Amino acid sequence: MNSSRFANGPFNGKMKRLVTSLVLPIDPKRSGNCRNCGACCEFLVKCPFLRYSDDDPPKARCKAYAIRPLQCRKYPRTKDEQIHEPCGYCFDRSEE
Repeated sequence: MNSSRFANGPFNGKMKRLVTSLVLPIDPKRSGNCRNCGACCEFLVKCPFLRYSDDDPPKARCKAYAIRPLQCRKYPRTKDEQIHEPCGYCFDRSEE
């Protein structure tokens, strides 16, 4: 297995989010709410706890919502971490 193949690949981002979610807070400039699209739960590998409602359009639901891991609870923790657009979360950058 070529380890350099994964050094800057998509799994590197998942590992970084896992580690940073354990110790770093959510950016205080984040606002909004989840739109229940499920895109973040299907990135690279579909989460086994992801289910869709029969609504039109379907809404994504987490079967492990009450005990979901921190990387799920905090996503997107920062603007740089936000890889799915459109997302219900946004980051106020007016002070930068």
